[in-house]
Amino acid sequence: MRLCEFNQLEQLLESFQSVTWTLYEADGNTVVRTASTFNLNDFDSLVVEKFKDFVEFKKGHLDAYGSKDYPMAGKAPLGSQVPGLRHAHLTQDVSVYYRVHSKDPRYLDIYGVFRHKDIGTGNTPNIKKQQKYAKKFAQEFA
Repeated sequence: MRLCEFNQLEQLLESFQSVTWTLYEADGNTVVRTASTFNLNDFDSLVVEKFKDFVEFKKGHLDAYGSKDYPMAGKAPLGSQVPGLRHAHLTQDVSVYYRVHSKDPRYLDIYGVFRHKDIGTGNTPNIKKQQKYAKKFAQEFA
């Protein structure tokens, strides 16, 4: 497992070379890590700014990030394969998938930012896509 440490959030956006996960910031009692499935290259500046805001908010709070921040259903592939997996809407169609766990330090594990259609949770659910990502997510942060 290769580990790279970063002090600036902007450097995270340029750091998509990790084999499994990347530690990009350790701020006080919160360690923020990104999975190999994390990629912001396909999103516009609005999503990137909302993602930065999400990370800054979650580093200091356990509260929900807006009204659309909740756990994945436990019976669904994503919720059953990755206990504690949550998602928060950054826009109407884009969500960040993450997990917060441990205490001192607290870990914020970010699995990725996805359009609902791409991960299989859109208006027409795609269970095979959800299973594919659930399998990938379950292998991260081991």
